[in-house]
Amino acid sequence: MKKSLCRKLLALALLACTGTMLFSCKSGDPGITPERTSAAPESSPENLPKNVEVYQLAPDPNSLMMSYVIVTPNRKVIVIDGGIDGQGMYAPPYLPSAIRAILGLGAGDYFEVEAWFLSHGHWDHFYELAKMLSSYKKADNYKINNFYFDFPDYGVEWSSKGGDGDHNVKELNVMKKGLDRYYGAVGFTGIKGADIAAEMFEKPADYDGEYYYYDLINAAVINKESVKEGLTIDVDGVSFKVMCTWSKSSNNVNSTSVVFRMTYREHSILFLGDAWIDTGNALLRNYEDDELRSEYVQMSHHGQSGTDEKFYKRIGAAESKRLWPAPVWVWEVYKASNGIKTDDTRGWLGLPENYADFAKQGLLETGNDFVAGLYKAYPVTPELVDSWTTEVLDAQRVAVFEAE
Repeated sequence: MKKSLCRKLLALALLACTGTMLFSCKSGDPGITPERTSAAPESSPENLPKNVEVYQLAPDPNSLMMSYVIVTPNRKVIVIDGGIDGQGMYAPPYLPSAIRAILGLGAGDYFEVEAWFLSHGHWDHFYELAKMLSSYKKADNYKINNFYFDFPDYGVEWSSKGGDGDHNVKELNVMKKGLDRYYGAVGFTGIKGADIAAEMFEKPADYDGEYYYYDLINAAVINKESVKEGLTIDVDGVSFKVMCTWSKSSNNVNSTSVVFRMTYREHSILFLGDAWIDTGNALLRNYEDDELRSEYVQMSHHGQSGTDEKFYKRIGAAESKRLWPAPVWVWEVYKASNGIKTDDTRGWLGLPENYADFAKQGLLETGNDFVAGLYKAYPVTPELVDSWTTEVLDAQRVAVFEAE
């Protein structure tokens, strides 16, 4: 990014959201980092868990959201989106408790998230993170080591054809202030390994945050690797390849979704976020069909009005296992209304268009579809670890990939 544009973005830091970001959070002062008050029991190499577990989490059946937690063979944690809207929008954060329960930890026990991926800048995909960071304090006792996302600089480099309301600037500013709070609390003092000119670390006169690390969200490329097509990120043998990011021709904020393909041994999941028709067309232009075909496909835009029939047919989604981060009121739509077209998507896959026919045919019990709004168990009080019982976690675990 040219320095002139960089200065322009910095001057608009409180208005523009956001820029390419791949950031490693390392402690600058161990004395003010979270303390390991308690941790999971130590395991010897021979009895360490070797499976990869994938959870499509939902604290309730009605909130519009997308939230995935992936646990690697050596119990490292990866989060994809974790957003929340609707019923859970202003509820206390649920993810710290869910992660602790997944890891077998108790309330308040220390944990780390090795990588947190955000697909795009809509609050049902990032607002859980915004809530966690904006209230973050040392006593919360967790640490997030790496954030990966690539949002456009709204109104500067790119604008949605859906208008300014599509940009969710107010909510993104909550996340921005949360990142500022978080990095200050954990004593982050710089960007390790970044080849950045010294003047980029100068705090602008109009920046009112206490801490400044090249404007956190409104960043230029802040280390040697940016989130861009072709980048592969490996976490304990679980790999994520960035298949595409936004472009100047992206139609709307959903179109700017970063698409990741996760692989572990012979297993694969295609995470589409809220990818739109133009995103799907770009993927089909840039990749052979077999490069996109995956064992699991996360249905774009919660399974409705996202990528189109041509895309799903080309990637063989009818033969894949399908992840639907869809609340019950999105899933149960039949005869499309209010722009929600879940029934169309079901038809493209050769599934019953009428949701009620799934129950009649037993497809949710015997088939390949995992629908968040139709789980058999939800936590009663999502912000409490004890509420994420074995029954709840079993209901929301959508994949287990064995290492051997």
